[in-house]
Amino acid sequence: MSTVRTEDGEAGVRLLILDRPPANAITAGLLADLSTALDAARDDVGVRAVVLTGEGRFFSAGLDLRGGIDFAAAITPGGATDPFAALRDSLLTFLRFPKPTVAMLNGHAIAGGLILVLACDYRLGLDGEYRIGLNEVEIGASFPRSAFEIVRLRLTHQQASELLLGAAIYPARQAVRLGIVDELVPADAFEATVLRRAARFGAFPRDAYAHTKAALVAEGIARIQADTPAEAMRTAAIWMTPESVAARAEQARRLAS
Repeated sequence: MSTVRTEDGEAGVRLLILDRPPANAITAGLLADLSTALDAARDDVGVRAVVLTGEGRFFSAGLDLRGGIDFAAAITPGGATDPFAALRDSLLTFLRFPKPTVAMLNGHAIAGGLILVLACDYRLGLDGEYRIGLNEVEIGASFPRSAFEIVRLRLTHQQASELLLGAAIYPARQAVRLGIVDELVPADAFEATVLRRAARFGAFPRDAYAHTKAALVAEGIARIQADTPAEAMRTAAIWMTPESVAARAEQARRLAS
């Protein structure tokens, strides 16, 4: 069963809904399902734009630390050549997607979950009570090249520094200031506003939109593609340093208490 549901709306807008309870945490399987859904939307001439959202209270809680990537195995001799391959491939699929993509940020988006938000061309958030942030540094997690380039593409240097190095979790009301969303919309108008904006973008001439988007993201794509297996392994090794492992253990203890 797919962890990404699809729903077709009016004006050629297709919703992609992350649906992996309870928090839509990211695994290689979810990323593969997301790429498959994007490929299908790309090839369907009736789809003019895509909206990405999450089921329930979470957009996505980020990487499933219990079943996302086995970093210990990845960095051992004979391990995976690139533990971040699934994430890289999915984010590249987003960047290469020729049609408009709109994030409908409806709930908590943490770490890798927020990267999926930022992967979208345009981002609207619910004006509500939920949390957002890129807290990887706090829990000893290094950023793979693909995620870092998404941040660099969407945010100013000041915004990226605050989010990445500060590693704080913010209330959603800070999302516009941080560059995460373009606008916060009240609950009673949220979904209708998102779908209307997506329909507007989807009504643009296809080739003009695709050509302009490709030019905007070309440098980011090139930097992601320049990543080497050796660099990916060095990035993964940071997850397994004693301080990093201890930081995640402390986070797990806090969440369980």
